[in-house]
Amino acid sequence: MTSSNATIKDIAKALGVSVATVSRALNGSHEIHPLTKEKVLAKAEELRYKPNIQARNLLKKRSNMIGVVVPEFITFFFPEIIIGIQEIVNKLGYQVLICQSNESSSLESKNVKMLEESMVEGLIVSVAKNSKNIDLYQRLINEHMPLVFVNRVISELNVSQVVIDDRKWAFKVTEHLIKCGYRRIAHLAGNEYLSVTKERMQGYLNALAAYDIPVNENLIMYVGVQQERAKAGIDYLMNLKEKPDAIFAINDPIAVGCMLELKQRGMKIPEDIAVAGFSESPIGRIMELTSVFQPTFEIGRKAATLLLKQINNYDAPTETITLDAKLNVRHSTLPLFKRVR
Repeated sequence: MTSSNATIKDIAKALGVSVATVSRALNGSHEIHPLTKEKVLAKAEELRYKPNIQARNLLKKRSNMIGVVVPEFITFFFPEIIIGIQEIVNKLGYQVLICQSNESSSLESKNVKMLEESMVEGLIVSVAKNSKNIDLYQRLINEHMPLVFVNRVISELNVSQVVIDDRKWAFKVTEHLIKCGYRRIAHLAGNEYLSVTKERMQGYLNALAAYDIPVNENLIMYVGVQQERAKAGIDYLMNLKEKPDAIFAINDPIAVGCMLELKQRGMKIPEDIAVAGFSESPIGRIMELTSVFQPTFEIGRKAATLLLKQINNYDAPTETITLDAKLNVRHSTLPLFKRVR
């Protein structure tokens, strides 16, 4: 195409980049790599692109929008993080565009690209359980898109993030079970490639090692993070010749699912088997579940603060903020000597 009717979309298509990248380059944004900007300007000249002055003036203004992508809205966890984000950015005049990936890597990618096309000034993301979007996020980093990960991160990327010390708190949960007298402690882990799965697994293994309890691979199963997956874990564990005396679940949805499944089988908690979770859910509190409380609102507030730093100065250093947590011990993990059958 060489007519004067060439559009930004034509330039983007020719170069294989996003419309947002072309728009930023044409408007002299400092967020775009100089080489990328040079290629865009050269292609614009080649295609005889003539900007719409009115549209160009609009693009020079800040959009005052940030994008948030989370895996789900079913549990309280991510909505509370979003409330924390809004507390910080809304009072500064920003609007928040919120998407859920529904734990789908492809939908996560579509969400991120849609938000990018919407000209958001930055993104806060918690990745899906099977996210394969490392190349997408690396491109955004290369193009200087402000980006912050929360809770679930991609460890291979140099990105600002807000997390808790999952390894430390998984250690504390397992240690608590050991000190209560349990020795055959099963771990129902999350999706294998999730950062939180790896960290909590390592905390569990470290605690066993610290108390000289041999690792029994039969007591470890990757079930996922959604409550309905608990049934598969209980089916497996209850069919073992030597059953566990306690279960440490990757999160509260799995732990709650375990409790419901065990009760359906006529088993008592903790008299027959103890159960501990991670993430402190309202339903877990009602069911007297021992769990790790995470400061969800503060996670959101810190993520928003990090993102605003990048929006105002992309050269701001990458930061990892690790927040503290708390183990709330309840009836589901009573010590062996206190249990009444």
